[in-house]
Amino acid sequence: MSKKDFSAADLPTPAPSRYAAVAGVTFSCVMLVGLWQIVAAAWNPGQLDFPRTWLDFREGRTTSTLEKQLEQKLPARTTLIATANSLRYLLTGGGGDQVRVGRGGWLFLADELRFDTDGNANLNTRAKLFGGASQGLDRQGVKLVIALVPDKARLYSGRLISGHYPAYNLSRYEDALAAIRKQHVTVVDLLAPLTAAASQGQVYYSSDTHWNQHGAQVSADAVALGVRKLGVELEKTTFVTAATGQKTERTGDLIRLMGLGDTPSALRPPSDAEILMVTKQTSVEASSGLFGDAAVPVALTGTSYSLRGNFHGFLQQALSAKVLNTAKDGGGLLQATTAYLTNDAFRSAKPKILVWEVPERFLYSKLEDESKWLKSVGFSP
Repeated sequence: MSKKDFSAADLPTPAPSRYAAVAGVTFSCVMLVGLWQIVAAAWNPGQLDFPRTWLDFREGRTTSTLEKQLEQKLPARTTLIATANSLRYLLTGGGGDQVRVGRGGWLFLADELRFDTDGNANLNTRAKLFGGASQGLDRQGVKLVIALVPDKARLYSGRLISGHYPAYNLSRYEDALAAIRKQHVTVVDLLAPLTAAASQGQVYYSSDTHWNQHGAQVSADAVALGVRKLGVELEKTTFVTAATGQKTERTGDLIRLMGLGDTPSALRPPSDAEILMVTKQTSVEASSGLFGDAAVPVALTGTSYSLRGNFHGFLQQALSAKVLNTAKDGGGLLQATTAYLTNDAFRSAKPKILVWEVPERFLYSKLEDESKWLKSVGFSP
């Protein structure tokens, strides 16, 4: 992964000039509507509340407060923003700063296509962190398993406007597997099974960052296989997964990131639809303890992927073992794992296996608190 691998073909294709012209006219109209809203807000004496003295104006209190008031109190601010976002998408195919619109209405997270200048160094730092965590857990009788989640854009590169995954990130997944294994940490390759399954059916949502239920089940099966190879005996608990209800539409997180979560379906990219799958325990409990469990043989930590597509349920079924899910939405790489390892839930009832689900892109992004993390969770030598 280097800058020399970067090519112009990896850049987003600019909108045709005729679309740009139409977009310019449209956004001018939107700006005029916005101006009208500002006038409407200012005209209403009770609408705005801001410092009006000459001293306030001279020292900037009037303008700064007025700016905030206008932002909060425009009569049709929400509708105006949603309209602008819809027009941007319909006329230019644009998805905003965080989303890239692909072919056939598919959406992708812009972070998956970003080049991280210090990516390799960041990867090595985090691989060593996993190594330290594995050693610290092993001293307490817990085996660490990393479940490495591949980018949606990698799996569905043909749906990108460019038609291919950026060359500068091409080796990123394999490099991550190698770096983690170098630290003698068990890591499950999810790219291979997901790639194979994608030829038979969709494994990620088209309007969402995450795997769908099919992809979650394939990944859970692969993780379960990796866990079984460790030879750790787990208390058996049986589960069954079944479909519930009718097919329903779900608004993907990428649609919401575009600011189109509440707009009519005709004015935004198509949503996904699915029949919800639910996993239930079928075996009878012998006794009850912490969290209603006699023992929690497996704990799952990580990101929102562990909270989507019934991954947790599929993992329990594939393992025939109870799994405590401690993953968090929007917590980055470390937050959920930190919270679990420093909580009484871990101290008083340690699992035999800790599955840490990690998205590929997280390993290369800017470092956070990695340098202090091992000490913060009590794993310093």
